[in-house]
Order: sequence, then C-alpha cells, then structure tokens
Amino acid sequence: MRVVISSHLLGKPPKKEKGAAMPVKAAKNITGPRKKIVYKKGSAQEKVDALVENLKADGYDFTVGIPIDTPITKAERVVSAGKGIGPKENMKLIEELAKAAGAAIGSSRPVAETLQYVPIDRYVGMSGQKFNGNLYIACGISGAVQHLKGIVNAGTIVAINTNPNAPIFKNCDYGIVGDVNEVLPLLAKALDTGEKKPAGPMKKVRRATVKKEKPDYAVMVCDGCGYEYDPMKGDPANGIAPGTLFEQLPEDWVCPECSEPKSNFEKA
Repeated sequence: MRVVISSHLLGKPPKKEKGAAMPVKAAKNITGPRKKIVYKKGSAQEKVDALVENLKADGYDFTVGIPIDTPITKAERVVSAGKGIGPKENMKLIEELAKAAGAAIGSSRPVAETLQYVPIDRYVGMSGQKFNGNLYIACGISGAVQHLKGIVNAGTIVAINTNPNAPIFKNCDYGIVGDVNEVLPLLAKALDTGEKKPAGPMKKVRRATVKKEKPDYAVMVCDGCGYEYDPMKGDPANGIAPGTLFEQLPEDWVCPECSEPKSNFEKA
C-alpha cells in the first residue's frame, strides 16, 4: 500500500527524451582531413602505378633522398613497418622501399618494443617519435590510435595493408589493399631512380584541402525573421531535443523568434 500511495502522490516519472533522430556522425579522423583514395581493385601493379602517379602529381621528387637512419623527427620521408610485415627477414623489403623512396626507416611500437626489428628510438606514435615530414608510408600497420597520434602532421600518408577495414585506411591519403610481400617490391621498383641526390632543406608539402561533406539533413530558415532551425541543435527552450528533424516537429510548433508557423519555413 505504501508503494501504491506514493506512486499516486508522485505520479509517473517523465519519459526520457528520444535519441537523436539522425544517424550519429562518425568521429573526425585522428589524422585530420585526408583524401582517403584507397585502391582495392585491379592487380598489384595497377595499384602501384596509380599510387606513384598520384605521388608524383603531388610534387614528390624521388631522385632525391635521405639516409635510412635519419632521426624520425628530422626525416622528410619515412617508410614504417608494422606487425603485418611478418617475419624479421621481411624487413629487407622495408629497407629496399626506404632506399627507393629516399626515406628513413620507422616502425610501429610493437615492431620496435616487442619484436625488436628496429631500435626503440625508431617507433612512431603518441609515446614514441613524432613524424612531422612530408611522406609517410605505413606498411602492414593497422592504425591503432597510439600510432596515428604520431603522424597527424604528416603531409601525405600512404597505407599498405591486407585488411580493407583497417583504421589506417580511414586516416590516409592513399592506400593499397594488398600483401606487402607483393606490393612493396613493385613499389620499390617503381620509385627506384638509382643513386639518390642529397635532399635539400625540407619544404613542407601543402596538404590537400578536402571538401567538407554536406550534411544529410536540411537547415530550415524562417521567412519572417531569418531564424535558422538546425536539427543538430533543436529547440530545447520549447522542448525540441537536439537531433529532431524539421519534418518531425509538431505541427503547432512555431518560430521561437517571431512565432511564424512551421509552414513558413524554407530550406537554407
């Protein structure tokens, strides 16, 4: 009886606000806006050819280079190895590609710390070395957050991985879905120009401007006063939760600024 009486006194608890009517937007890329051009179809050679063509179009000159042991923080280009490269003998593929690309050698943290393929001062990541140069080629690196935090300032990020769903592909400019054992020798051959000329002082390559995607919802403007109804903001003062699309507003809803009816709104 105490429960029954108290429930009558207090009444029913208010209903929880419904979740956002719109799909939740994915978080921004850890490495910032990127081109995200990923080659999945075609032969390994075709993918490599397309990648090299784009890199050259972006202004990369592969007739110049730096020593492969250049410190990561001072390197203009880096070829990094991840656990996906397999056994230690495959590090020769990384070394050959680094020489062909005129780059230094880097790695993910597990490769340096656990596998000990490279010295500990060559791993790139939030708790390791930060890469601030132009070209970063990630080979067999899945793209853990810790690693991505170390390449946010890279001019261009290239990813090579067998897993098309690896996070690295969402944080790169160019990517090749393929086996490093097949792709790296082809890429090294394509970039090999013989003996490299010493690279001069680094000139930071300008990152490509990625156009912002248009939202998949409409912002509506009041004909009377110009008030804009943004579904992402809603109208909390009048009980409209953020995430409520304009079409889902009650028919008696009016402009909070001038009280114009819902029918007097147009798309921005």
